[in-house]
Amino acid sequence: MKFELNTLPRDSSDAEIIAEIRRVASVVGKKFLTTTDFDLHSKIHSSTIRRRFGGWQQVLDKAGIGEKYSGVKISDKMRSQQAKNLTDDEILNELKRIAKELNRDYITQEDVNNNSEIMAASAVVYRFGTWLKGLEKAGLKKSTQYRIKFSEDELFENILNVWTHHGRQPFYSEMEKAPSTISPGTYEYRFGSWRKALEAFVEKMNQEDSNEKVIENKPIIQEKNEAKREKTINNNIKSGEIRSINLSLRYKVLSRDNFRCVRCGRSPATNPGVELHIDHKQPFSKQGKTTMENLETKCKECNLGKSNRHIE
Repeated sequence: MKFELNTLPRDSSDAEIIAEIRRVASVVGKKFLTTTDFDLHSKIHSSTIRRRFGGWQQVLDKAGIGEKYSGVKISDKMRSQQAKNLTDDEILNELKRIAKELNRDYITQEDVNNNSEIMAASAVVYRFGTWLKGLEKAGLKKSTQYRIKFSEDELFENILNVWTHHGRQPFYSEMEKAPSTISPGTYEYRFGSWRKALEAFVEKMNQEDSNEKVIENKPIIQEKNEAKREKTINNNIKSGEIRSINLSLRYKVLSRDNFRCVRCGRSPATNPGVELHIDHKQPFSKQGKTTMENLETKCKECNLGKSNRHIE
């Protein structure tokens, strides 16, 4: 008689888990494979593999048996519309349900997006102001991810990467997806809200423009007084004698060049995969200065093709 463990370890490979999903589907033998039936016969709990693959529909699709999904295929847009009709208590109860299903006293925004068919995490933020306030009202704790310590520069660097990717001020929901590597909840925890995080970012990038106001419901970038701004930048970097380009200066050059390559016109927003660099027009190795006047935005291909040749 062959003996074997009746559970799969959580670090099982995707191939092992997919084989188990197909085995259970064969054992159940029904038109649809629900999480309830799956958990009765499987060696691994459905919540574990949903966290790995992003939801029960995605689990079945990954196993090549997507036709066995019995739920309605709901898009993020549909969930967003549906959530508008939910009461506060219904939203909070959905958070509690997901936490109970995952057997945790905390949940993340990703948990909601992967395990709810009636709302997205953005619905919690919209209804209660911030993600943390929604968790508090549901009697849940902050995720351990909020204990991760990021420096202010790391937080702002991530915002700049996402801003460059989209060619505009990023939305809260866009911080949950690549190229962002830091969740929007981390910004809420650090600054109080996503809006305040953006304001802190812009204040840092334009710290020499202390009299410039950030207007509600208006684009945060303000383009006035550019001449004064450039003059201050040049003074701050010791007349361009430093080769490295700080975050603030990179932001200003990218913004001035509309987040696109000045040579070929491509941008990450319209051409996925494009990587933008900040380049010295006159190479630093040939006495080129690190100033607004001598810096420009180029895509990786245009920049590497130049090397250290000065091109007018």
